[in-house]
Amino acid sequence: MSHSKEHHAHLVGMRKIKSLMAIFVGFWIWQAVRLFFPSLEVHPLYVYVYGLIEMRDSSQKTVDMGRDRIKATFIAIGIGLPFLFLGRWITSLTGPEWLDIAIDFSLLLLGTLLALILAEKADCHAFCGLCAAIFIIFMLTQKDGEPLYYSVFRASQTVIGVFVAWLINVKLFPYPGKAKQEKG
Repeated sequence: MSHSKEHHAHLVGMRKIKSLMAIFVGFWIWQAVRLFFPSLEVHPLYVYVYGLIEMRDSSQKTVDMGRDRIKATFIAIGIGLPFLFLGRWITSLTGPEWLDIAIDFSLLLLGTLLALILAEKADCHAFCGLCAAIFIIFMLTQKDGEPLYYSVFRASQTVIGVFVAWLINVKLFPYPGKAKQEKG
């Protein structure tokens, strides 16, 4: 019986509670943003996801990984915007569909390589793959979309999600014994 009680006591630990708090706080911050931009979606997907992911098992990991996640996102978007506009411009000049596909794919490969290199140079080693994935998603989903809107939207949700995780995991409920070591 005591083993069962002990098991259930750890079933919902502080990290899980902080994760739920991140979703809760992220939702309300997003609703405040929506007061100024009511056409935005109700649920901020990336705020939820990154608030959860950056709820690390130490306060310092939340700071370090969150910072690198934000850098990787901005690198991917920074590469994605010019590559997307370049691709749109080049394909507007060409005719055959096969050539447009070849150009798009070549830009996708080149941009992915550039994202991997720049993320590594920016010391985002753990996020090189994520940076490249965000670039690829950006290139494929924004082909006919509004890339400037998406860039601001994606970047702001990433920053808010990481901020919420930082606020909860570093400032409000830091891991015991580690608060004095934190610089963020």
